Amino acid sequence: MNQFSWCLRLSHEGRADLILERPGRRLRFDPSTRAISDDVVILTGADPFSSERVVGVHSVIRAHGSQEVRTDLAGVQFEGVPYTPPPSESSLSRLSAAAREPADAAKRWMARRSPDPCMVWQITFPSGDRLVHLGHAFHGATDVGWAADIVTRFGGSRWLIVGAPYGHDEAILKRVPAMDTKHVMVTDLQSDIRRAAGRPTALVTPLVDRLETAGVPVMIFAPQSSIRFE
Repeated sequence: MNQFSWCLRLSHEGRADLILERPGRRLRFDPSTRAISDDVVILTGADPFSSERVVGVHSVIRAHGSQEVRTDLAGVQFEGVPYTPPPSESSLSRLSAAAREPADAAKRWMARRSPDPCMVWQITFPSGDRLVHLGHAFHGATDVGWAADIVTRFGGSRWLIVGAPYGHDEAILKRVPAMDTKHVMVTDLQSDIRRAAGRPTALVTPLVDRLETAGVPVMIFAPQSSIRFE
């Protein structure tokens, strides 16, 4: 018997940590705390420290270099496409952050020496419903042809999770409507990390308001909240 009275529940645990509960094994993107061994963990590259928290987890879906990924696990299909993350901020901004948080800055620098590649992930459930996690793939420097390919390949999904990289609202406004998704969830994957580094942050509410005005079926997926679909 199905122990769930819902089709899917998503919980935002802070940082880039998202939990997907559904019939079958629990899925977890980018854990911010040590993951449970029975979880299926998917690393998107949004949090450079998540790979440290999957020790002892048997099922970790992640990039392999710069190659695309296709794999099946427990009847669920995972398809990953690497992307170029948003451009780094100015040297002055980085130096200012390092001055405020020198120990954390050193740790982040070490993590960036061999980070997990940033990935767009599409998850296809046994029912045929699809969930796409864009991460921070849509930003001001995104290649136009690459973005068009992502829209063609992954458009029309039931659920779309969109990370909102700081300062790149216009690119999201331009590209997300073309994804033609039933439920669009705009979420903050980086403010906790940026705040710890002394960098500026921004609310996603104005972006969501503008997407809603454009006719996108959108909602805010805020940290420390959950969304349930029947």
